[in-house]
Amino acid sequence: MEALASLIVVGILSSVFIFGLKTGIGCGFSKVKWPVVFGLCILYFIIAVVAGYFMDAIDVASFMSSPLASAIHITLALFMVFGGIYTMKKWNAGCDVSKKTFLILVFPCPVCMAALLVSCVALSTVVTIDGVLIGAIVGIVFAVSIILSTLFMRNLGKITQLVGFQFSGTPDTLGSVMVFIGVFYLTAAIMIPAYIAAGSPDSAPAVPFTSVEFTSLFLTLLIIIFGAVLTRMADGGTPKKKTPLTPENKTNPK
Repeated sequence: MEALASLIVVGILSSVFIFGLKTGIGCGFSKVKWPVVFGLCILYFIIAVVAGYFMDAIDVASFMSSPLASAIHITLALFMVFGGIYTMKKWNAGCDVSKKTFLILVFPCPVCMAALLVSCVALSTVVTIDGVLIGAIVGIVFAVSIILSTLFMRNLGKITQLVGFQFSGTPDTLGSVMVFIGVFYLTAAIMIPAYIAAGSPDSAPAVPFTSVEFTSLFLTLLIIIFGAVLTRMADGGTPKKKTPLTPENKTNPK
């Protein structure tokens, strides 16, 4: 029984670690200074401790299915999509704005906050310690995930060289990741409230396939196509080889 409880704890903390990767990807590809990274770690640690303290007083399902959470979720997703496109376009034009736009990716979103709260609640069913301490454990794991993933993304070029190919994360890569996560968040904003409502005791019996499911799937497909078209527009088609800007070609452009 103790081995099973240990496995459950490891599984919960592993899911917390995965949720921290989003912030680490933003910090790594944007190459912001370490004080900013540590500041974000402290912010998420505080959020986790607060979540552990109030975990018995907050109904996560009601919050995630509320209009307020959906509005924040969709707004953040749209900011992420257009922020990613703006980052790619500016980088292709020779300007790096990733140190500003990365904030959209690392901003504490409803999904991350709900994940921290759910993790605290799940841990409280396995271990018998104070809620604040549970929140501190979750916050530490989240912070470690941010630091390790930031280190990994910043050294991605050296790591890929070891396996035989070259890939170095740039602000253009950050923009692509932001567009992908933004489209994923838009899809989740449609699907999550429906699944929460379907799982509630007061929900009507499920039928094989209704117009609601068809509409959800159709909107999800439209969002995916929308994100793909916007990414294609941001890339501007086939990328052209750029000539490095030197004093010679600056004064005598060809």
